[in-house]
Amino acid sequence: MNVDEIVMRCLRNQQESLNMSHRGLVVLPPCISRLVTLKKLLLNNNQLILPPEEILHMDNLEELILDRNQLTMLPSNIGSLKHLTYLAVNHNPLSVLPEELGDLKELRELWAAGCGLASLPLSVGKLGRLQKLGVHNNSITHLPAQIGSLSRLQWLNLADNKLSELPEEVNHLQALVFMKLDRNFFTHIPPMLTDMASLQILSVKFNSIRFLEDYLIPGFGKLVKLDLRENPLMNKPPHWKGLEFILLGKV
Repeated sequence: MNVDEIVMRCLRNQQESLNMSHRGLVVLPPCISRLVTLKKLLLNNNQLILPPEEILHMDNLEELILDRNQLTMLPSNIGSLKHLTYLAVNHNPLSVLPEELGDLKELRELWAAGCGLASLPLSVGKLGRLQKLGVHNNSITHLPAQIGSLSRLQWLNLADNKLSELPEEVNHLQALVFMKLDRNFFTHIPPMLTDMASLQILSVKFNSIRFLEDYLIPGFGKLVKLDLRENPLMNKPPHWKGLEFILLGKV
């Protein structure tokens, strides 16, 4: 069954989910824009090179997966997908995410790993319902202060970037439970992370941290795990006895 036939069958049956992954698609068939009842669309592992404007007709779309294509841009009006809760664009050569992402008011999860990003759009702060953000394996050098507005964010992966500092506003992420900062350029643990009401796991492996000031440790008392392995700080001083939640040494 060719691509057009699959789309037409989906249209006839008024399906809510369509999997078009691993089909070597370079462009989307125009008829796909007729799937206005669709709620979930998988287009991962294709060869898409043009922004898939056809999806903008899918007013009911809730989940969109575009991982591992050749996209350099997302549709400029992607913010019109008002019901979108899950967006994955991992491993596309995007370089930037559009400011229009901030219009996705219902978005709960955003995944943009391995996209060559140097920064995040300021509009990320408008994603008030966002719970998970994965932007690891990029080239991000700084975070916008607006990230502190993500009051429902629980899970944040910033590993494999070029960060050496975090904005003070990060300590406004009072719902954050998990934060990963592995393989960045930190020489110290950002002190604002000691004032996180819900943070349980903080991973800062493979950085350049040489010391952890004693006065910061009480602020990490809520942590289940502070992972500092593979940093120049290799050994616990004797007075850290009992602080088993702090991991040092080799992985």
